[in-house]
Amino acid sequence: MIRCERLGKRYGRRWLFRDLNLYVGEGDCLLVTGNNGSGKSTLLKVLAGLIPASEGTCERGSEPRLSLGYAALDQPVYPVLTVAEHLQLAAELRGCPPRTEELLDEVGLGYAADVAGAHLSTGMRARLKFALAVQAEPQTVLLDEPSAGLDEKGRDIVDGLIERRSERTAFVIATNDPKERKYATHELPLDS
Repeated sequence: MIRCERLGKRYGRRWLFRDLNLYVGEGDCLLVTGNNGSGKSTLLKVLAGLIPASEGTCERGSEPRLSLGYAALDQPVYPVLTVAEHLQLAAELRGCPPRTEELLDEVGLGYAADVAGAHLSTGMRARLKFALAVQAEPQTVLLDEPSAGLDEKGRDIVDGLIERRSERTAFVIATNDPKERKYATHELPLDS
């Protein structure tokens, strides 16, 4: 669950968004759309608590490190850690079970458990980020451009990941991909 009131973010004098009131609860999927530079990724970072809002409030559930999952294009992976080690470290930091084998199978990376982050393709990194985002079975998952860099099989994995959780999880997806509109229960267009 995410509830925001009068949320705004600016850089210098330029407001990316202002006076946003939104609620995303169990079973909802908010699609955030807009031109490049309109603030889609920035909004997700604010919702995730990665950067502060310039104004307004945002509630993210009682325990954000467990109740919130996040996956984005610019989210780094550790070059020396293997795929499995990423999941084990994240579980340890979150205080949840690693579920390594189960998650790697779900995102189609079972064969790559021992591959270091430095040797992952763009699509493999995206799949790892999805596994990390859903690892703690969060109430809310934030996905920034989830289909970017994925082949058709990768897009099918994203579809399955969302569909299996759609009834009990809230999703916020920032995208301009028309194929991702099928997930939306409502939409928030941002202007640039």
